[in-house]
Amino acid sequence: MAYRIIRDCDILMQGAANVTRPFDYVVIGAGPAGGAASLELVRNAAQPSVALIGTEPYAPYERPPLSKATLLSDSGPVGPQFLFGGIEGLSAAGVTTFIPETAALIDPQQRIVRLASGDSLSYGKLLLATGTSARTLQSPGAELDGVHYLRTYEDATGLAKKLRSRHKLVVIGGGFIGLEVAASARRAGCEVALIEAGPHLMGRAAPLEVARMVLEKFRAEGVDVRLATSVRELRGSTRVTSVLLSNGAELPADIVLIGIGAVPNDALARAIGLDVANGVVTDETGRTTDPSIYAAGDVACRLQNVAGFPQWTKRLEAWEPAIEQGVSTAHAMLGKPVEPASPPWIWSDQFDWNLQFVGHGELADEVVERTGTAPNSLTVFQLCNRRLVGMITVNDARNMALGRRAVLRPVELDTVRLTDPTIPIKEALRPVQATVQTEFSKEL
Repeated sequence: MAYRIIRDCDILMQGAANVTRPFDYVVIGAGPAGGAASLELVRNAAQPSVALIGTEPYAPYERPPLSKATLLSDSGPVGPQFLFGGIEGLSAAGVTTFIPETAALIDPQQRIVRLASGDSLSYGKLLLATGTSARTLQSPGAELDGVHYLRTYEDATGLAKKLRSRHKLVVIGGGFIGLEVAASARRAGCEVALIEAGPHLMGRAAPLEVARMVLEKFRAEGVDVRLATSVRELRGSTRVTSVLLSNGAELPADIVLIGIGAVPNDALARAIGLDVANGVVTDETGRTTDPSIYAAGDVACRLQNVAGFPQWTKRLEAWEPAIEQGVSTAHAMLGKPVEPASPPWIWSDQFDWNLQFVGHGELADEVVERTGTAPNSLTVFQLCNRRLVGMITVNDARNMALGRRAVLRPVELDTVRLTDPTIPIKEALRPVQATVQTEFSKEL
């Protein structure tokens, strides 16, 4: 008789009666948000029972290395860099893991999650931390062999094998994933072309000067960057051999990497009638329209509540905000106070360059720049009514450390001082009323 093993769970014989296991808290999604929430719940609840469900055959792991270190290893695949001590660490803390397993549906009336295995988990409160999936290319030929996406460790190891053979790679999409993979492939010795449909790189995140600098860097490194160009067709019989562009040009390709964004994994939420709009809509604590169900991480479109601005919703796709949301949402599920969210911070390593972004640059009505003293360094200040709402650094992590403390503080800044290279940024970030010794000015 065949057996099926679920880690940390009973060994269930095939054909045995399906069972329902009771839990106080069930977390669907074993990424950074789900893992962080599970640990926070089990550490802070009285006699807690916490279940974590994950579809991949791994504990939560670091995603940023997938487009860099995992692709560049010369000695074969580099294993996932596990978070929270891996399965062993989660189990030792008291989290019951169902990995790999899939949540097939939710019954909100009975408060039950039904698993693909046929078993069920009952819950008092439920967290959706299901993340995102790669947005798929709709052009003809997208189903050919040799066409890759990058979201998981398995995706990365499959792509890494191809890159080690020094293939011709065409990257479709000029966002963070596309740029990081293009840089890694070029460093691995591949011929690389990058296709971006928009007029400049990183169109959703970067102002024009940052995009221009990155474009010049990539072209200097030998990447064939084509802007304002879309893909008409991927060609080949069973394997991709070329990419036909909207302008009629045809690029040879052994591999194609598609990095055109991500879509939230919100099917479970849609099926039970939760409010869904570019993700699962929540209040600032992570609670959905069902008071017993919460959402966190890349799947959550969370209410942003920043003093001095109208409320708005935003879905973040970044590692650090996912962990923070997992922790804060766990506090809400426990009935504990929830601290205001930190300004979201993300980074991207491309070749030997480091780019960092903090805050909500989309709120800005003014952008000012300061060229750094180091080669190819730049700091961009994004302001609204002279208040710093976002900041970007290129190859200047020290300035970002200051910016992370300054952004979204309710003080006005002097834009002339911000752009004056003779004034240290630490001084330029002090409030206009420099004679007033506020708590903020003391922190800087």
